Amino acid sequence: MRRIKNKLLTLSLAASFFAVGANALNLDEAVNIALEKNNDLQIQNFDYIESIQNVKANNANFLPKLDLAYGYNNRDKVNATQTKEDGTLSAKISYNLFNGFKDISTKRSSKYLSESSKYSLEALKQDTVLNTKNAYIKYLDKVNAQETYESEYTLFEKQYTDAQNKYDQGLVARNDLLQVQVNMSSAKQNVVRAKADVKIAKLELSNILGGMDLKGETIEPLHEKNLNIKTYDENILDQRSEIQALKMSLESVRNQQKATKGSFYPKLDASFSHNRFYDDLGFDEVDSGIDNQNVANLSASWNLYNGGSDDNQIAIYKTRMSKLKTQLVKTSLDIKLQYENAKSDLEVANDNYETATLSLAQAKENYNIVSNRFNEGISSSTDLTDANFLLTSAKQRFSRAYFDKYLSIATLHRIVEAK
Repeated sequence: MRRIKNKLLTLSLAASFFAVGANALNLDEAVNIALEKNNDLQIQNFDYIESIQNVKANNANFLPKLDLAYGYNNRDKVNATQTKEDGTLSAKISYNLFNGFKDISTKRSSKYLSESSKYSLEALKQDTVLNTKNAYIKYLDKVNAQETYESEYTLFEKQYTDAQNKYDQGLVARNDLLQVQVNMSSAKQNVVRAKADVKIAKLELSNILGGMDLKGETIEPLHEKNLNIKTYDENILDQRSEIQALKMSLESVRNQQKATKGSFYPKLDASFSHNRFYDDLGFDEVDSGIDNQNVANLSASWNLYNGGSDDNQIAIYKTRMSKLKTQLVKTSLDIKLQYENAKSDLEVANDNYETATLSLAQAKENYNIVSNRFNEGISSSTDLTDANFLLTSAKQRFSRAYFDKYLSIATLHRIVEAK
């Protein structure tokens, strides 16, 4: 019977383990969920889809147009060549033979604009990855802060119990006991505040993940293996999505300008129509024998002056191109500055991490020493309080240094658009 109970207990523990694992969320999974469900990304993706649809819409300019029309006339007075009622049914196919290359330039402009939208979408994906990592790291940082404050509170509780015993024995002054109690209360407030910060950080992460419910999710910690630092070729910065998007926008405006210049050329259209004539609202053909008519038409038009509208529009596009060129230069400079700052921040974060690691080890050792001396009556309650504060501060600095290093690496990956 005992062996059966042990097996059931083992199966229960295994089931609970897998249940927790099923609800665990790691950083890679969070990034993938954000790329799929982030609301800002979905909005940008709709813009990209619209740009593709706009390219298809411009393709219609290279196809013929087909129209079907029916007209009916009812006259109160007629002349010798008219009837009181008549109807006309016509089918017309038309095709633009030449319009100054406007359609070609407009189509090219829409293609470049679609490419620009595609690069903008890619840039936002990269931003979303970084923002997800930032929110994920922020949540873990808040959790660590809560655990640190809870540890601090536990140590103060133990110190208060020890101080109370020594006060009862007349070994410490009442003022020292009250000071420990005040510190314990302050530590408890820090725990309450830290819990609220964890809740807010989890909601922020949820928003980035498209509103995913994280109440039952366990957020897995980061792994130190991901703190490896890589080297990158600075030349790849010129291939950043933001730069490519601006280049495509520039080409789009340039082709819009060409399309406007097409207004200075003549326009040539051809059409063919078939007409049928009827006596009344019904489809009774006329008795005159002229029951149908085929009409071929070739027309040319040339606008010689339109009040300077085209000239002004060309000037507007020229200004837009100048603006985009300036933005291109500025963006390139900003990206290079971001890269240098990211490298510098990573170096500082790496040094801070090493220093914080040593400081934490020293603070732990110091607390153990002071705690033992306090128990032996050598150190005062104030010394133990100071050691507790020092340990808590060291834990906070270590946690912050660890996450800063991780975030610095993630930021550098974003700048070079590393996969």
